[in-house]
Amino acid sequence: MLAAPAAVIGPSSAGAELPATPALLSSLGLTPDEVAQIEAGKLVRQSLPPASERELTAALAFQVPVSPAQLVEASKRDLLDRVDANMIAFGVVSSPGLPADFAKLTLEPDPAKRTQAYVGAAPGGDLNLSSKEIAAFHALGDSATPGVVEAAVRSALLERVGAYRTRGLAGIEPYALADGETRSPAEELRIATNASKALHQYAPAAFQLLLSYPNDKPAGTEEIFRWSHFEAHGEPTIVLTHVLLIPDGEAWIVAQRQFYVSTGYNAEQAIAAFLPAQGGGAVVVYGNRTSTDQITGFGGGTKRSLGSKVLSSQLESMFEEARAKVQ
Repeated sequence: MLAAPAAVIGPSSAGAELPATPALLSSLGLTPDEVAQIEAGKLVRQSLPPASERELTAALAFQVPVSPAQLVEASKRDLLDRVDANMIAFGVVSSPGLPADFAKLTLEPDPAKRTQAYVGAAPGGDLNLSSKEIAAFHALGDSATPGVVEAAVRSALLERVGAYRTRGLAGIEPYALADGETRSPAEELRIATNASKALHQYAPAAFQLLLSYPNDKPAGTEEIFRWSHFEAHGEPTIVLTHVLLIPDGEAWIVAQRQFYVSTGYNAEQAIAAFLPAQGGGAVVVYGNRTSTDQITGFGGGTKRSLGSKVLSSQLESMFEEARAKVQ
């Protein structure tokens, strides 16, 4: 999940001169000792206050001996997807999107079990589906084959990509919950974006783009849509991701938005700033906000704290592997 990069920083998009990287890092709350550790090649974790009772957070900063532009090229090659041992398959979704883009997506492992999960899906069940999607899978019948259900899954994903591409957050269908309730990935992503105060301060154009996409794209912005199929906590999970690569002088902001997740959590937004380092290379400041209903209710504060620590540890391991590959 490239995670390239939700939450963090970036230089000003209003044309103001970017502060020297150490000064910028200090303004983001890093101590002089943490800045020194980053400059010495160490990866530093930061705390990131959750914006809701459903949010797990993680923040990291580190330096690499390649330029921000080279890191962007690595992002385009889905660097973190390639180093994630839990990845089953992934692919890029073309513009405007074709069924063939999802040709590698199957219901392996255990296609029979997963087929029945789709045709028997219910609001509030293990699968994140809209009411419309649940009805469409029910219409296939209990005797539907894995191949038939796979085709329906691909069709539903393609429709979600098209709706988001056209209408942005407003185009994301909410997940159906029990008792007629819903969970809106769009609202979770909006909460994550509004919580990114440093992004608003240092990169207002990128901040606005995340709220108003597909409108208000800064000049030079590139974007990638892709699907990923991976194991998360032992469960096969299908994700739709939108990556935005936004230039600002020599610096770049890379935003990754998981706007559909099939099971386990609701949505994820990650933002990284690739900043030119003094003497060459780049400093990466990364923040992640993941929405999940599994940490709400009694003991939610403890669950969030533990969950955020686990998330930080997992991301740190992935970034260490990715960092080794770009050095």
